[in-house]
Amino acid sequence: MQRITKIQQQKKALHRYNIFLNEEYAFSVDEDILVQYHLHKGMELTRDDVKEIMAHEDIHRHYAQAINYLSYRMRTKAEIRTYLREKEVTPDVIEEIMQRLEKERLLDDTAFAEAFVRDRMNQTSKGPRVIVNELRQKGVDGETSKTAVLQYDEEKQFDKAFKWAQKEANKKSQHAVNKRKEQLRQKLTQKGFASGVVSGVMNEIEIDVDEDEEYARLEKQANTLLRRYEKKHEGYELKMKLKAALYNRRFSGTLIDQYLDKLDESR
Repeated sequence: MQRITKIQQQKKALHRYNIFLNEEYAFSVDEDILVQYHLHKGMELTRDDVKEIMAHEDIHRHYAQAINYLSYRMRTKAEIRTYLREKEVTPDVIEEIMQRLEKERLLDDTAFAEAFVRDRMNQTSKGPRVIVNELRQKGVDGETSKTAVLQYDEEKQFDKAFKWAQKEANKKSQHAVNKRKEQLRQKLTQKGFASGVVSGVMNEIEIDVDEDEEYARLEKQANTLLRRYEKKHEGYELKMKLKAALYNRRFSGTLIDQYLDKLDESR
């Protein structure tokens, strides 16, 4: 049997207390544990008592760490489990902490998923497929993720996708108009928007076409290709190489023929 001979409040952590047994430092506890076990000077403790107190202190300490981790933003159950495992918390203690957090409604993957989707809808230009993948990466199950993303309906998707695509379309580019449209379609798909939404946006999107500027873009790229190809090709073969390369860059056949005609005239 050991007796508590001194209880000392820590200077740097005022919520923690050092416990001395038989005039020697034995362990430290949080204020909540101190109150829970009514620890006081003169109290006698068995070895089993100390073991039980330390076990609850360990749970309380890691619970406090989880609460602190949650204080920065909402977390999924999987994120909390991963965090506690990285702190080398034992599986039994993790389960006890998880149950307590869920009971206190501090962990709710459904609420997390719904809030996450709203945030992505309002703050980013991402589509629903990408958002669902992000939720799964955070440990939210597929069914919960798919249900949460239902709030991102096609009307909201179209509005978000159209605004993003029109803004991109207004930027200056060295590419042909058709190439730019192709790139926009690919990017919208990569962002995770539904195929029907992507097609609808591309039907409505407007890209100003200035024939002189379009030809200037073609001419710049064609001249670069010409310098490369004429090292190994000439005549008809050279023209076909140029024509194929410019088609691949999505320039119109009319402008390509215009360039090739001028090339013939200059030679």
